[in-house]
Amino acid sequence: MRIVIIAVLIILLTAVFVFSCACDKIDLKHYSPAPVAFEFEPDDSIAFCTLQNAPADNPDRGFRGETYITLGRDEAYPGSGEPYMQKLQEQLTRHGEQDITVLQVYVYLIEYYDKEIPQSAFIQLKDYLEYIKSKDVKILLRFAYETNQGQKNGPTTSRIESHCKQLKVFFEQNQVLFYDVVYAMQMGMIGLWGEGHGSVHRHSVKRVAAAVADMVPEGVPIMVRTPQMLTQVPDELEYRFSVHDDFLVGYDHEWGMMDWEDEQYILLLNKCKHTVTDGELPWGRAGDEIDILGVVKQCVGYGLTTLSIEHNYNEDEGQKYALEQAKEVFLDEDYMRQNNLPYNPALPEGGKISAFDYLKYHLGYQLVASNLKIADGKASFMLTNYGFASPYYFDMKIYVDGKEVSLDEPFKAGDLMQFCQKSYSFEYDGGEIGIKIFNKYDGGCIRLFNDVPFEDGINVIYGG
Repeated sequence: MRIVIIAVLIILLTAVFVFSCACDKIDLKHYSPAPVAFEFEPDDSIAFCTLQNAPADNPDRGFRGETYITLGRDEAYPGSGEPYMQKLQEQLTRHGEQDITVLQVYVYLIEYYDKEIPQSAFIQLKDYLEYIKSKDVKILLRFAYETNQGQKNGPTTSRIESHCKQLKVFFEQNQVLFYDVVYAMQMGMIGLWGEGHGSVHRHSVKRVAAAVADMVPEGVPIMVRTPQMLTQVPDELEYRFSVHDDFLVGYDHEWGMMDWEDEQYILLLNKCKHTVTDGELPWGRAGDEIDILGVVKQCVGYGLTTLSIEHNYNEDEGQKYALEQAKEVFLDEDYMRQNNLPYNPALPEGGKISAFDYLKYHLGYQLVASNLKIADGKASFMLTNYGFASPYYFDMKIYVDGKEVSLDEPFKAGDLMQFCQKSYSFEYDGGEIGIKIFNKYDGGCIRLFNDVPFEDGINVIYGG
């Protein structure tokens, strides 16, 4: 009998071990790497911006703030007692000097962990999103439930799935509002703060990923917290998913995504360049050591589109955290070239740029038009992306004397990932040339890093 019991225990322990290994296994798909240097040297046929007149408020990119709303209560973070509109206003005011166009918004559903979401909560959410829209801000959206280790109340996987079905209907009924306000999604839902760990109940990542993908309108990218979770996304949905790294410290750390020497790590970086990836440093008050130059390299490596300025910047009055200190850390051009950091050569002053300004202007896309050529009834120009990431959502139209003309080859945002350049040509018989690069869903327009007129979303690169 004793032998039987021991044998059963061995089988159970083996099963637990195998299950744990399966959960931790990372098996990422292969994506082509981005280039590591520019192929062409842009000319000065179209004037570049300098740091003094560079646009900081282009949409869907850059530094972002962070705020919370707990549905069913007039409360921001659960248990904080702070009204959610007060928290939102505080964020908009505190980070206004950085011209942020993106806020990360946590929507907490803990009031409904064991029941359906009532209509009153959807009215509350719609009013909140409409107010955010009125402020010309987009959001990185995450739904979550749990906030405390040892919390006794949390949703089951089935409850999450039922909430996703309700939210899908809400998003379908308010699709224009959704596209106007939501820049990207984080899968959330599972565990503490929606980060996939510390749940009251064990969850199926595969089921939750499928439910969230079904909930979110097509075309909107979704991020998960770890590469292990990315591995568990159903194969047919993998193209919609990426990761968000919420522990950027600038060096290989046990709490990071994975060992940087792991053969899967480069696959993760390649994957991230083909979709939308976000991240943040840990809270400054947590006291983690930060290598800011290492953080810059991580942001480039991931092709980061937005980075939280709420974490490790000015979160506590009188404290000078890593991103504030980054204003006094400078990158010279030799350093950027040697470390394969994309940069706009018109921005450094005296051959250098602060790490803070480098991030501020190079997160996401940064597009410059150059190499304008007009001959034999044709015109052409080149776009160079000096930013970390492609202009994921965007399309382009060309206007000659206010009339749209056809490009010889269609614009594809994926052609302008990190370190990429692309030339565009069209029929031309004289007149003013304008470029409009616009969000396909909400119409928001990109201002080029060229010192040219920008009128009604159109960059006028040639006066005719």
